[in-house]
Amino acid sequence: WKFVWTRDTSYAVDLALAALDPTRSRNSLEFKLSALRSGGGDEIIQDTGSGGSYPVSTDRVVWAIGAGRLLHFLQGSERNAFLDKTWEAVKNTIAQDRAAVFSSSEGLYLGEQSFLDWREQTYAPWTATDTVQIAMSQALSTNVGHLALLELGVELAQEKNDTVLAAQYQGWASDLRTAIGSVFFHSEYGLYGTFTPGFLDRAAVKHFDLLGSAFTVLHDVGDAQRQAGVVAAYPHLPKGPPVIWPQQKDVPIYHNRGIWPFVTAYWLRAARKVRNDAVVNHNVHSLIRGAAMNLSNMENFEAVTGLPWLDDGSFSGPVVNSQRQLWSVAAYVSMVHDIFFGLDTSANGIRFLPYITRELRSKLLADAQTLVLNNFPYRNRDITVVVSLPPVTASLEGAYAVGEIRLNGEPVTDDFLTGTMLSDRNLLEITLLDTPEASGTITLETDTTEYRKLFAPLPPVISGISDASGQLTLTLDSGGEATTDITYSVYRDGVLVESGLPGSTTSWVDVTADPLTEGPCYTVESSFVVTGVSGHLNVSQHARPVCYWGDSYERIATINATAFSASGGNLVNNYGYFHYESWGAPGDQLEVLNYTAAYTGPHLLQVLYGNGAGPFSTGITCVQKRVDVFAGATFVGGGYLVMPHLGVWDDWRDSNFVSVELEAGVSYRIVIFHDPYSINMSDFSHNALYSGTGGASGASHYVNIAQLKILSRVGTL
Repeated sequence: WKFVWTRDTSYAVDLALAALDPTRSRNSLEFKLSALRSGGGDEIIQDTGSGGSYPVSTDRVVWAIGAGRLLHFLQGSERNAFLDKTWEAVKNTIAQDRAAVFSSSEGLYLGEQSFLDWREQTYAPWTATDTVQIAMSQALSTNVGHLALLELGVELAQEKNDTVLAAQYQGWASDLRTAIGSVFFHSEYGLYGTFTPGFLDRAAVKHFDLLGSAFTVLHDVGDAQRQAGVVAAYPHLPKGPPVIWPQQKDVPIYHNRGIWPFVTAYWLRAARKVRNDAVVNHNVHSLIRGAAMNLSNMENFEAVTGLPWLDDGSFSGPVVNSQRQLWSVAAYVSMVHDIFFGLDTSANGIRFLPYITRELRSKLLADAQTLVLNNFPYRNRDITVVVSLPPVTASLEGAYAVGEIRLNGEPVTDDFLTGTMLSDRNLLEITLLDTPEASGTITLETDTTEYRKLFAPLPPVISGISDASGQLTLTLDSGGEATTDITYSVYRDGVLVESGLPGSTTSWVDVTADPLTEGPCYTVESSFVVTGVSGHLNVSQHARPVCYWGDSYERIATINATAFSASGGNLVNNYGYFHYESWGAPGDQLEVLNYTAAYTGPHLLQVLYGNGAGPFSTGITCVQKRVDVFAGATFVGGGYLVMPHLGVWDDWRDSNFVSVELEAGVSYRIVIFHDPYSINMSDFSHNALYSGTGGASGASHYVNIAQLKILSRVGTL
């Protein structure tokens, strides 16, 4: 890419470039910081993305992973200057995201997966043109990215002697780590689900991703036993680890059916941490094979064949690929540094604790007695590392232990080497010992001909919901999957309530819900009947959720734009609805002066909107507006409405939901407006030269709002 991307650069810097090229790493990371055009402090930039980027895409926080690593390698005035910029950006980004994309009910942050940002590649197919669903989802990888941001915030706050923020960030990080474990972890798989699909469906899918899984290990989500279990449980194919599992049917090769070296490198770090020799061996061979067979560091490969291109009709791919890809180069260097030489850094120092397995010794290093890393650069010092290997043995299981370590001829411990311990030029000598160690296990699917072992079923469809004689009945459809190949499971309000339904089932009755008093939400997943890897069944993405609002939608109140009190824009009837055209500038406001609730309990606010500022796939002008509810002068509740791109202005879709508690018979005032947290990426100076809407022409928050909906989750009909 002839550009600096936040996530690509951050991951590449963390994997290797912080050590090899710290100044350009600093310049690149700083390029992804920006103040608002209106002024103020820097924040981290979210690149162009799904639905117009932030707050659909929210993984800008992974910048902190690269920045934290770079701080380990900078020193003196250069480190101080970068630390100051980082501290400002970290504080401001944490504050913005806490206000706009944090869900207090689950304790998780909202938004798209990190790196897996091509909608239908890893989400249900119906999200491809309905990206507000992704905005309402909660992703494993992105939440661990937020955890990394908070933990960096703790470190910087302590260095800046800001004890108040250090304590606050530490508390938030601790709570987030707990929430990630409780929401995403599937104990029956020993793995974390990759995301929860949305506001109406908070059950984590039984799909898994390699990057998020690696991050849970590297950032200590779960205890040591769980971390080791995650590394052992994630499915591999003979050519390496796919970045998602299972694969998605009828979707081209890219993230789907893909091996990505930079993710493999993170997985290697995780495997090294838990000392799983089997996973290390397999992934080292995957990285070496990919580079050797292509004589370059390709960005990705088809997962079964390991090819950089596979002809497979309309699903051929990887659909985007390139040689000498930055984060793939960094991945290979990471393998050498982090595995063969055991590089580890902290704010306090550096150490090398090689992780050499017996298999790597026998198959790759049989003719070597020592490994040498010459002149490794560290804070204007050079360290040459010499690793002495034990003799080759017949056994291929387990890994060697670190024995004696000498720095410039003097014995040292395996703790971090501080700057005061190092000379300008250093010789670090490490002796490995062949001591007994239990071998790790790997989950490997070798049957690549049975598609039901590799792929998930197509997601099912809930085609109807109705009250049948006092019981709620769902109408089910297989979504195009052969009904003889699947069974169904049903979730109500995020909780599994039925499983093992035959694929021939066309309706299901909820015998416990009372449609007269409650409005539950349902989703369904399909499972293949053919047992897949490790005895598990591959499971579909969830069906689009449906809720019961009454047979005649009695629990939904709709207020049209003609009833709004407005400042800004002009009331017009275009594209099939009345709305305020040219509305959305920071000073504009829509207000419902008097709404009397019919029910007491939880309600959802939602708007019917149009946003043709850009396509579903990219841009920087997803619109965010604050909605607040008042009873007289008393603030009742509120939140942020998210209105992503729809490609054209004559398409109308529903926004996300904002939850509030209302009381029957009480009159409320509802206000939609722009506040300091209602930002999108067009607000930042960084995008002043962007060629699309919201770039050179100025920040853009224009959106058409045709209706305000108030949906009651409970209430007697």
